[in-house]
Amino acid sequence: MGRFLTGRGIPPLMLSAAQLGAATALLALAMPFAGLESPTWRLDAVTSLLVLGALGTGAAYVLNYRIIDDEGPTAASVVTYLLPIVAVILGWLFLHEAVTTAIAAGIALVLAGVTLTRKRSAEHR
Repeated sequence: MGRFLTGRGIPPLMLSAAQLGAATALLALAMPFAGLESPTWRLDAVTSLLVLGALGTGAAYVLNYRIIDDEGPTAASVVTYLLPIVAVILGWLFLHEAVTTAIAAGIALVLAGVTLTRKRSAEHR
C-alpha cells in the first residue's frame, strides 16, 4: 500500500472506500456459490453489521491509510503490535483481569520494539 497507493494525493477515505467496496462486490459475487446457508435478514443483525463495518473496519482502514501516508508503512505495521497491549489494559481496567509477570514482560518487549522502530525512522528523516 505504501508503494502503490499512498502518496499520490488520493484521500485515505477514498482509498479505504474503494478497497472495501471492491471486496464487498467480490464477496457478493462469490456468496451464491460458496455453499453457505442463505442469511436471515433481521433488523438488529443488519444494523450491527453496518455499525461494525462502518465504525470498526471502515475507520480502521481510513486510519491505516492515514498512518501510511503520514508516517510510512513501517509505522503502520507497528501499530498492529500495540492492539494486544490495549486489550490487556482494557481487560485489567474493566474486567479486573490479572496482569501476570509474563504479560508485563511481553508488554515491555513490544514497547521496546516499537521504540526501536520509531528511533530508526527518526534517524532516516
